[in-house]
Amino acid sequence: MSQFLRGTIAQGLLDESTGALAEDDTVLTKFHGIYQQDDRYDLSPPLSLILIVWCCSDLREERRKLKQEKAFSFMVRVRVPGGVCTSAQWIQMDDIADKHANGTIRLTTRQAFQFHGIIKKQLRLSIRAINQVLMDTLAACGDVNRNVMCTPNPYASQVHYEVWDFARKLSEHLSPRTSAYHEIWLSDTQVAGNAVQDVEPIYGPLYLPRKFKTAIAIPPSNDVDVLAHDLGYIAVIDADGTLAGFNVTIGGGMGMTHNNNKTYPRLGDMLGFCTTDQAIDVGEKVLTVQRDFGDRTNRKHARLKYTVEDNGIDWYRSQVEERLGYKLQPARPFQFSDNADR
Repeated sequence: MSQFLRGTIAQGLLDESTGALAEDDTVLTKFHGIYQQDDRYDLSPPLSLILIVWCCSDLREERRKLKQEKAFSFMVRVRVPGGVCTSAQWIQMDDIADKHANGTIRLTTRQAFQFHGIIKKQLRLSIRAINQVLMDTLAACGDVNRNVMCTPNPYASQVHYEVWDFARKLSEHLSPRTSAYHEIWLSDTQVAGNAVQDVEPIYGPLYLPRKFKTAIAIPPSNDVDVLAHDLGYIAVIDADGTLAGFNVTIGGGMGMTHNNNKTYPRLGDMLGFCTTDQAIDVGEKVLTVQRDFGDRTNRKHARLKYTVEDNGIDWYRSQVEERLGYKLQPARPFQFSDNADR
């Protein structure tokens, strides 16, 4: 058991004999938004791509010959629910890139920030600096609900603001509740033994079989590709311009494994309509059905799209409605006219 995402991460951070963490812990750090990597090429001084191909030594081979371990470093991903950050947060991200990472910030297609090249002894300092401006990395990776996406302009209309606010609230609601994140990265004193008894009311002790991605679209624009997600919300706007609720879709995903015909891309199915007051509860119940019925024996068959494909959308809907205690309404009319970036 991971002890609710603790493992031996805290002890590994104190081990100065290696730049890496234990293999089991690198699985858990993904839930904390952290990937362990190793630098393959020597890029100092900076070289063009062509020169990299022709001139760079392979660090892995060079270090192997010298009987040195790989040049380990870490990628850290910062959640940005709805794709909006403040100017103060942006300035802090820029500062972290220079102080703790390799001087770059990557803006991802899922509305997140990524830092690369952070070495182990800089990890806690980096995570603390991120949290100082009320941002975090928890659940940016791992088998949990990832960063919730929506059209990234809350100032376009009142509906856009309400959808962005919903994205933030949904992201918070579906975040893990373990205190391990604060204990490992933010606390000055580590809690010993089993002094902390965590409970995960949504995820349970085993979390999800696979990653879970959520997006919210506002017609007529489908700029977030809502049907390519495990869970999708399509805003339904009344004639007077107010947000009535959401058409909910499930089971989308574009990933597949080359030469494996049992994996395939799939568009999401329509689950039904819910009001704005019901939307977070519906999302939670969609997630818990996947938690309980998703395939934990084969990670390549573990996404929600395969749970829907294997059991049918009607079965999945009945499971969600049983947990909700009420029926979803039929989907309401909507129309997408484009899916271009804003």
